[in-house]
Amino acid sequence: MPGGLRMKSNARDGENLMARARAHWSADRLQRLMAGKRLPLHPVTHAAFLHATGLMRDDASVTSGQVKKYLQINHMISLIAPPFRALAKAMPGRALTLLDAGCGNSYLSLAFAFLAREAAAGRMPQIPDWKDTKFELQVIGVDTNADVIRQSAERAALLGLQDVMSFQKAELSAAVLPERLHAVMALHACDTATDDALALGLHRQADILAVAPCCQAELAQHFKSLGAKSGADHALDVILHSPNLRRDTAATFTDALRLALVRALGYEATATEFIPSAHTPKNRLILAERRGRYNKAGLASFLALKEASGSPVLALEKAVSDLLAERFPAA
Repeated sequence: MPGGLRMKSNARDGENLMARARAHWSADRLQRLMAGKRLPLHPVTHAAFLHATGLMRDDASVTSGQVKKYLQINHMISLIAPPFRALAKAMPGRALTLLDAGCGNSYLSLAFAFLAREAAAGRMPQIPDWKDTKFELQVIGVDTNADVIRQSAERAALLGLQDVMSFQKAELSAAVLPERLHAVMALHACDTATDDALALGLHRQADILAVAPCCQAELAQHFKSLGAKSGADHALDVILHSPNLRRDTAATFTDALRLALVRALGYEATATEFIPSAHTPKNRLILAERRGRYNKAGLASFLALKEASGSPVLALEKAVSDLLAERFPAA
């Protein structure tokens, strides 16, 4: 189909979908879905986005499974949007670059590219934090799965975002990236893949880091080895010799160590629940904003927590050992 005809067809399809969305989403249905909240992605206003990403069916309805994903994405946007506003205000007129490491289906990075375009056009009533905030966002998605890379690129093109989004099938270490990354995001990157994303962001001095860790196995294995060597007099004995406690505690300690280390390297960082635990136990978002180059109190916290954990040397510490040596030469 020639380009002009394709654009007309897409516009007509969009108008038809919008009409179906208006008809379907009565005030009662909107109340049940949104519970009176002003969510960033509205099921009528942003029907085209939700349909393109598979979160809305052809009849404009949303299944129960899609509702969970829809609410999850909206909540994560709300958590991460404020730092983007601050960054855009600090760098007026400059294009911001977001790396989505292990992008998968790219729901969140697609949403940010889409909403940044909406904000630039003055169409942003749903995100109060972005009122009067206009910026260009360039998004790079990296994943080793060729199918999700192809699908993400197709969705970007369907939404007219192909000029601000690019995708690479590659290991993160082999990806071709600009030297300056303003934000690095990794959602449910398994085990030490989260550390790879954090380390890259820390080395590139990204202004925003946002990771949702998954399947933290590294410290659990350390606890298991420690338990095999130690007797009942070890302070963590109860945890070391209980597989369930060992696994859960290791996940929490891993993220605590990550948080402390990111703070030590100059970031203001928090850990937040972004999905109700009833939906999934993998619900922690580590969100960090760069404030400087180092923080001695952060390093002291990291070292104390590391000692309490049995003195492991985990992947993130190894990956940023050069930064630690540079910024804390006397430590």
